[in-house]
Amino acid sequence: MRRGSIFGAVATLGTFTGLLKTASAQSSAAGTVKVGLDSGAFTPILKTFAPEFKAATGLTVEFESYPLGNMYDQNLLSLRQGNARFDAFDFWQNFAGDFGPYLTPLEDVGSLETLNFSDVAKPFQLLNYYQNKLVGITIDGDLFVDTYRSDLFDNADEKAAFKAKYGYDLAPAKTYKQYRDIAEFFTRPAKNLYGAVEVTSFFVYAFFMNHFVQIGAEKGVNYGEIFDANMKPNIANPIGEEAIRRYIEMTAFMPKDLAKAMPWDVGRQLYFAGHIAQANWWTDMAKGASDPAISKVADDIRCAQSWGEVTMLPYGRALGIAANSRNKKGAFTAIAWLQQSANATRWVAETFAQSLMDPWRISMFESPKATFPLQSASGFADNFAQTGLAALHNPKIYLDISIPGTNQYMSSIIQHVQAAINGQVSPMQALQAISSEFDETTETYGRDLQIAHYAEYRARMVKNGYWT
Repeated sequence: MRRGSIFGAVATLGTFTGLLKTASAQSSAAGTVKVGLDSGAFTPILKTFAPEFKAATGLTVEFESYPLGNMYDQNLLSLRQGNARFDAFDFWQNFAGDFGPYLTPLEDVGSLETLNFSDVAKPFQLLNYYQNKLVGITIDGDLFVDTYRSDLFDNADEKAAFKAKYGYDLAPAKTYKQYRDIAEFFTRPAKNLYGAVEVTSFFVYAFFMNHFVQIGAEKGVNYGEIFDANMKPNIANPIGEEAIRRYIEMTAFMPKDLAKAMPWDVGRQLYFAGHIAQANWWTDMAKGASDPAISKVADDIRCAQSWGEVTMLPYGRALGIAANSRNKKGAFTAIAWLQQSANATRWVAETFAQSLMDPWRISMFESPKATFPLQSASGFADNFAQTGLAALHNPKIYLDISIPGTNQYMSSIIQHVQAAINGQVSPMQALQAISSEFDETTETYGRDLQIAHYAEYRARMVKNGYWT
């Protein structure tokens, strides 16, 4: 029997979560707009936004949150029914292909200029298309960066000991070898210090794909392509096997009792508590680690581009409008108001405990003191902004696939790579199982249709200089 979806309902029902709904039956921007956000994105500032939004637009907005785990199932179900649960909703950007059939193209309701779309960083602009129509706009700019402890990396004794052992200077890693060496060097269980942290449960997909993509780039191939032109799996090969091997190797430099099943939230807390030297992780790690209210190492946090040639943009959130919304104009108005630079920046500027939103607009990176007011005095804000801009302007970027069935494809990777990490199967056995399930998912959706969707997505990436 085929495994169940990690993220909820089978991908044939694909769509993520809702953001704006209305009780009004009209299509004009009037009445009430209901906005649904997963609990990780729901913040106290939204309660401040609501009266401001009404004063500015005349519309009443109701923000509603729901657990992260319910994003996919509950919102997809409501999108397939007659009445929308929300007029607009947030979803992970790599599910635009799953939710696309149930979303309203934004340009059918309003203009991109109204959304201030040109200010969205180029890679984030490309993530939310379905059949060449924009069905979402980014509200959370996730990308991998290297968050490291400057008190360790700049320590003269540590630097001397590292060079004596490895023969080169201690600095933020630029290659896997350096990343691995640094992790080994700082792993000191007796002192409750470890050299790295990677998620080995739930979000396994993101970390496996990082290894897979970087190895492809190292070898000079079209990095990250998990299918060929006929949608045949391109993953059970030496690159995939080496990706899992590296992933398993990194678990030796994490707390032993958690290494084989490291949750994403626990990994962050370990870093905030001062137990991790470096983390190749989403930007929320740096945001939280630099917040003195929750982090013991806030004064010693710096960022650098992640090891490897390619900037990784896994996950991230977008806002879209339900096709079955009865107040699409109101939903668009709410999204446009949230996308105004000042409002968007205020959302990101919230503390880690209040908001997980990461910057996605160029203006946010160009105004670091406004985007990261708590960290501006230490110099972290400028450091973060410079690192983020460099990563987003990298000529080599990997954006996740976003086609129908992405939920199922990702779920296969998560399940079987996790089994390999735990030693239940060999890396190649895991990859062969993934390939078999990839084929099954492709046939479920229709191979010819999937070939067309993948070709469109790949062409969009290649046209913009990515994936090659």
